[in-house]
Amino acid sequence: MSKAGAITATSALHLLEQYREGTSFFWSSPQHTLLAQGERMRFPVSAVQQQVISDSSGSSGTLDYIDGVHVAGVSSVIDQVKKMIQEAQQSGVRKPIVVGAIPFDPHQSAPELYIPETVQWADPPSPAANGSYEKRPAATGCVIDEVPAAEVYQRSVDHVLKQMEQGELDKVVLSRTLHVTSEHIVNTHQLLRNLFRDNAHGYTFAVPMSKLPERKSIITTDKCNSAEVNKEGNRTFIGASPELLVTRKGTMVKANPLAGSAARSDDPAEDRRRAEALLASAKDRYEHAVVIDAVAAAMRPLCKQLSVPAEPSLIQTNTMWHLSTEIHGELLDEGTSSLEVAFALHPTPAICGTPVQTAREAIGAQEPFDRGLFTGMVGWCDCEGDGEWAVTIRCAEVEGNALKLFAGAGIVAGSTAEAELAETSAKFRTMLLAMGLESPVSRSKEE
Repeated sequence: MSKAGAITATSALHLLEQYREGTSFFWSSPQHTLLAQGERMRFPVSAVQQQVISDSSGSSGTLDYIDGVHVAGVSSVIDQVKKMIQEAQQSGVRKPIVVGAIPFDPHQSAPELYIPETVQWADPPSPAANGSYEKRPAATGCVIDEVPAAEVYQRSVDHVLKQMEQGELDKVVLSRTLHVTSEHIVNTHQLLRNLFRDNAHGYTFAVPMSKLPERKSIITTDKCNSAEVNKEGNRTFIGASPELLVTRKGTMVKANPLAGSAARSDDPAEDRRRAEALLASAKDRYEHAVVIDAVAAAMRPLCKQLSVPAEPSLIQTNTMWHLSTEIHGELLDEGTSSLEVAFALHPTPAICGTPVQTAREAIGAQEPFDRGLFTGMVGWCDCEGDGEWAVTIRCAEVEGNALKLFAGAGIVAGSTAEAELAETSAKFRTMLLAMGLESPVSRSKEE
């Protein structure tokens, strides 16, 4: 297969060892492993900002959202990516590729997209080879703080459930964060190795983020703990997502939405019981059906044919079981890029809710933080339109000795605040285990 800027490496592990924090984009999927080095051209933040200002300058002063999607922000991102690729081609770059991540709401946060200097490809990771890696801690002496606190999150879930009783919402995904401060600078390369080792069947990624204005170290103190936050150095968005938003090869596209989850158990019998219970759960199957219906409806106008299985299946990660459905289609227009298909699907009810705009409003009212790149998309798109985009979940922002972990849970009729809190705690474990921690989700100091 000929890929943009193709330089074939010996193996996925070889690419992993060439990763350098701050200058490398790393991506592994069931299809490919990709390492992009250097930066030739970065997505200009002003491109979206100017379009949003223009869009909001009318007499009403309101932003143009259709079905919960900020139209100006989306069209500006797609147009700017096309422009970047064209400029790279005109400057002599053979088969340029755009890599990086796009936020949950491009109107609220800037995309982290760029055309790299060099690109190397290798085969997908091998579970056997990945297992040869020794897992070492990436962070030590950690202080963990919940934002929002568990009881606040549960009150938010209860509030949303009341909205559902009144018929305002069918589903909404509410998230929370863990702010982790390590005693020493986080070893981002080791964190990536650990994620890669434990998630061979998913989508492991590391995205270099734009530098923020210089600022002094911040001292954070609460009644339980105090820790010095050192945010000097590089910023990295890193994770291991189990969920494919879309992949495109030629005119063939595939989406793999996940919705409905259960925590894994170390006991094989109990683990199997939980999987079977998830597959039989009316509440989880309804949550999954809401997502599948929305994704299929978004893909149909783009496809000459679409295959949607009638029943979900199960997939597993090291920490979670998920209900899964693979949707396959053939594009009507061969000029529709993977990024355009991804934006047609985003945000799915799996990470936002339905109705989409009402769910967005509920998220804005209940979550005390900007999601940024969390529940956006990460991946790549080449000059021919081929590419892969995963949903940015099971992830964290890393800077210096500070990490911000994200996790969300889908709330539908029949949900309980206690169960949704437990689900977010289980989802945090992907990153916590990769850091070398267990899964404390209250303010605590690693012993």
